Amino acid sequence: MFNTFKQFIPYNRIGMAVIDDQEEIIRAEIARSDNVKIHLRNGYSLPLAKTSLKQVIESGQPRIINDLKKYKARHPHSESTHLIVKEGIQSSLTLPLKVNDKCIGVLFFSSIHKNTYNDSHIVFLNHIASHISISFEKSILVGDLILAAITGFAKLAESRDNDTGRHIERMRNYSVAIARQLANYPQYSDIITEKYIRDIYNFSPLHDIGKVGIKDSILLKPGKLSPDEFKVMKTHTLIGAKVLEKTQEVLKNKDKNFFTIGIEITLFHHEKYNGKGYPYGLKMEQIPLSARIVAVADVFDALTSKRPYKSAMTVEKSLEIIIKEKGKSFDPDVVDAFLQSQAEILKIYRSLSDDYSELQTSG
Repeated sequence: MFNTFKQFIPYNRIGMAVIDDQEEIIRAEIARSDNVKIHLRNGYSLPLAKTSLKQVIESGQPRIINDLKKYKARHPHSESTHLIVKEGIQSSLTLPLKVNDKCIGVLFFSSIHKNTYNDSHIVFLNHIASHISISFEKSILVGDLILAAITGFAKLAESRDNDTGRHIERMRNYSVAIARQLANYPQYSDIITEKYIRDIYNFSPLHDIGKVGIKDSILLKPGKLSPDEFKVMKTHTLIGAKVLEKTQEVLKNKDKNFFTIGIEITLFHHEKYNGKGYPYGLKMEQIPLSARIVAVADVFDALTSKRPYKSAMTVEKSLEIIIKEKGKSFDPDVVDAFLQSQAEILKIYRSLSDDYSELQTSG
C-alpha cells in the first residue's frame, strides 16, 4: 500500500491501528514512512474513551486535520498527537476501516506539510476502503487467533510455576525496550526492523512454554534441584521449541516462517554468551540475537521477582549481577542496550511489578 498509493494521494507516513472491542482500546498495529523517524510505535495503545478517534469510529466517516500543531494546541493532553507532531507530521487523513458496518481499525495517511488533504482524497479512499478493510481483517485475524492460543498456552505454563501472572508482560516489554535501543547500533540497524521488534513482543512470552511438559514435583519444588532434576528441567527448552515447530508445520501453506523467532527464543534463551549454557552450549553470535535479548530481560525479571524459594532482589543488586555477567552469560551489546534503556526498564518495572506495589503499600 505504501509503495502503490502515492500516485493517488500524498503522504510521508501510513499507519494502521486495530480496535480491540474486548479491552475497549485502539492499538497501533504497523507504520511505514519515508525519511520520518517514527515515534508513535507499534503496540502503542489508548482507551477508546480517551481518544478523539472515538467519533471517527462511531460515525464511520473520514477525518481531515490539516494543521496538527493547531490541533495539538487545542488538545494539549493528547499524547498520540504529541508523538505524531514530534515526527514532523503536520496534516493527516484518518479513514475508518469497516467490515459489515463494524469498524475494525483505522488507517492514517500523514504528511509533513500543512493543508495536504481535501475532499477528493476522501472520495478516492472511500472507493477502496471496503477492499482495504477486508484484506486488513483477514491478515490480522489468523495471526491474532494463533497468538491468542499460544499466549494462552504460555500463561498456562506460567500459572503452574507459581508466578504472579505479570512475568509475561514485564519481560516482553523489557525485551522490546532492549531491542529498540539495540536498533540504534549500526551493526543491528538492518536486523532489528519494526517487524523484528513486533515479533520480539509477540513471541518472547513463549520462552517457557516447554514447562508444561515438566512434572510438578520438579517444576514446583521449593528448594534447589538435584543434578538429575535440573537435567529434566533443562528439557523445557527442547519441549517448547518442539511445540512451536509442530504449530509452524500446520501453517506451512500460509507462512512457513511465522514462528521462527518464537522457536529461537524458546530453544536458546538459556544459552550463555561464553558457551556454558544449554541445551547446546552455543556461544556468542552462534546464539540467535532474539534469544540473547530475551535472556537479559528474563534474568532481570527473575532477579527482581519474588518466588516461593527466594525473595525479590532490589533493582540495584539485580543491575549489578547483569553487569557482572556481561560477556559471560550475556552479550555485551545487549547488556549495554539494557543499561541505556534503564529509564524505560524501571518504568515498566514500577508499573507492572507486584513486589514494587507491595513495597509502596507497606511503605
